[in-house]
Amino acid sequence: MALIFENHSHINDRSIRQKRFFFSLIVRNSCYSILFFFFLSLLTTKAHAQNLEKKTDLTQEGTGTGSNPGAKPVEQGIRVTGKKDPRDREILRTPNSISRLNEQEIQDAGINRTNDIDKQVPNFSIIDSGSRNFTYFNIRGMRSIAFSEPAVGLILDGVPLNDNVALNTELYGLENIEVYRGSQATLFGKNFQGGVVEIRTKKPTNVAEGKITYDVGNYKKQEISTYYNAPIIKDTLYFGIAGKSTEREGYLSNVTGFYYPNNRPYEIPVEIYKTHPDGRKGKAGRFRLFFTPNEIFEADLQVSAESFDDGSLNLVNYLGAKSEREKALLQGCVAMPANCSKLYGTYVNRVNGDRKVYWDYEGKSNVTGNTYSLATTTKLPHANLKTASAIRKMDIDPITADSDFTTVDQNRSIYVEKATTFLNDVYVESKDKNDPLQFKAGIYASSKVTNIDQAREHRSPIYVINDFPGLTAPTREKNLSRLQDRNVSFYTHNSYTFAEKFTVTLGARLERQESRLSHTEQAVGISRSGNPLGETLVLSDPYTINNRYNYNVSRMIFDYKPIENLMFFIGFSRGYKNAGYSTVVNIPDKAAFKPEINDTIEAGVKSEFFKGKFGLKYTQFYTETQNFHVVRAINLSQYINLNAEMVTIRGYELETFIKPQKDTKLGLSAGYTEGIFNKFYDSVLNRDFNGKWVHFIPKYDIVSYLQYRNEYGIFFRGEFQAVGQMYFAADNTVYSDPYYVINARVGYETDTISAYLYMNNINDRYYFTSYIDGTFQAVPGAPKTYGFMLTYKI
Repeated sequence: MALIFENHSHINDRSIRQKRFFFSLIVRNSCYSILFFFFLSLLTTKAHAQNLEKKTDLTQEGTGTGSNPGAKPVEQGIRVTGKKDPRDREILRTPNSISRLNEQEIQDAGINRTNDIDKQVPNFSIIDSGSRNFTYFNIRGMRSIAFSEPAVGLILDGVPLNDNVALNTELYGLENIEVYRGSQATLFGKNFQGGVVEIRTKKPTNVAEGKITYDVGNYKKQEISTYYNAPIIKDTLYFGIAGKSTEREGYLSNVTGFYYPNNRPYEIPVEIYKTHPDGRKGKAGRFRLFFTPNEIFEADLQVSAESFDDGSLNLVNYLGAKSEREKALLQGCVAMPANCSKLYGTYVNRVNGDRKVYWDYEGKSNVTGNTYSLATTTKLPHANLKTASAIRKMDIDPITADSDFTTVDQNRSIYVEKATTFLNDVYVESKDKNDPLQFKAGIYASSKVTNIDQAREHRSPIYVINDFPGLTAPTREKNLSRLQDRNVSFYTHNSYTFAEKFTVTLGARLERQESRLSHTEQAVGISRSGNPLGETLVLSDPYTINNRYNYNVSRMIFDYKPIENLMFFIGFSRGYKNAGYSTVVNIPDKAAFKPEINDTIEAGVKSEFFKGKFGLKYTQFYTETQNFHVVRAINLSQYINLNAEMVTIRGYELETFIKPQKDTKLGLSAGYTEGIFNKFYDSVLNRDFNGKWVHFIPKYDIVSYLQYRNEYGIFFRGEFQAVGQMYFAADNTVYSDPYYVINARVGYETDTISAYLYMNNINDRYYFTSYIDGTFQAVPGAPKTYGFMLTYKI
């Protein structure tokens, strides 16, 4: 594997052709042989029927939970000191790079929303664009961006949630979280090219149980989360309710006063702090009915709803960072000496106030979502038949923001999106996890309709009169889009173990995508006298684009288990991110973008020794990606998605822990990712970015922790988190510096009541998580926060 990780920033055409040929032999044309393998495995299943009936059914529904809902609490995943979770054993023997957090570990790490998960998982980063409406997951450089389908998906209780709003939501009533790295196209119903975050909530049983948590902290933070599960009819019908309310003050200070935002060096600025515009509040809830009329069939019905107002976008001037403003000052003075006074004024103003903004208008961000899902399991003689059906309605109505970022009321941004998704997943899978033959095959179908109204409101009368004849201010320049996307796919994932040591895994996926975009651009404003067109001016003729794509990908893994707690594996896979459309461009030829295709080779080792006191997981990977998706701003009103011809990504991830004694645990997770544009001509900027680092990929991430918990209820956890440099632009001139944060948590725990004091980002490090292309606006991470949490178990 050492040869794979030679540090070459450029790959010549010959080596690229050789590697493509290599992948085509192993991956590209193997679907039909894999399908044959699957059908052969179905025939072989009958030969194993007698063994299947003799062995104990250890199916745990992905959580280590027994299939009998009437079992005792200790069998339902409730933490019992010294009890080993069977699911941990399964993951140790699964040839894939997976991180798992059980209920206790989620609480120990202080995970309250999806944005907290990446801090505990290597090579997983979350690109926060300032609002939960546009949050993108990134695993191994495979990342979601505007306009495209999520590269990393969220699956909640078996239901894929494939809109970006779902990726940044509140978490409550959790059982466990599992993060799969690498393409999962053959394992899950919905295709996710970069990985999957699978979350399972507490399932109702015959034993009534619940928990309520109250969390209060600085920035006027108040959160209450709860769940309660109980039987309605013992052994037959159960219900569960869960919910969360959250509220906090904003981290930004909207400032007005004299000589802002660019005072001259001899002018002393006078500040008036108006408000904290990025404050957040909202509520979410879930109702659940679990029905088991007999030992063969079970149904899980869930209805959930959420409503949040995240305030204004959490954006600040990128030059407000102390390290960056010094660079800008020096560079600006050398290039344009006349600008020195202006730059110096900006520097002086922001030395002691990194989170200041200067807006005339405070925006808002409203999100509502409703999900209705039904999952069923039918236990056949030699397999389980499972289904998952869901309807998800998501509304962003609206996002409004000050788009000129000044105290002058010139422009406002307004975004409205309404989406409805229907999905069905039907699959059959192995019943006995101990049988050497494991199989899974299913059909997944989804249909999504999205209506988008993205507008820029111009409030300057002179500008409107000159650019939109017949209208006066305020006038909205609107991109109106309707997206329709339908997918049908067949997927299968199968393995066979020889002599309990050597396993071959083969998977395949065939998918058909049909998509349609309808678009027009209009200016809607106040009609001037004598204007025959009225209040609407058509800026670009309406157009419609229809496309169809067929995807054919496969996966092959070999693993070897020389002893019980040690495994080596190597795998080859092809993944993809669906094609799509840019919805804010009035040029039809630039609207459609191609699918992103990646071929990956990975190898790793998993081990656990000394009766669970030491564990190690290590994986290396190398990926070649064709038509890599890159967003580019044409202007402040129009953005498009470009395809970079070739990108190579290489890296590794490490997870290890040691328990020197029963009360103490030391853990370390680390990831490294290097992404290079080997061939990328930017048609908007007319520039070649070959050899540049791929932006929005942190070079490394590290989390190490020391945790102590004794039998008397004393708990302590200290964390050190570090993130490497991340470029924000393809030319690598705009970037976030490496940073680290320190977190701590101390508490007292009993069987029913637990109390904790916590502090995050103790060193109050100022860092950025994202950047808005075409502007100097960036998204800062959270400042130092602290609080008190009280939990009561019902």
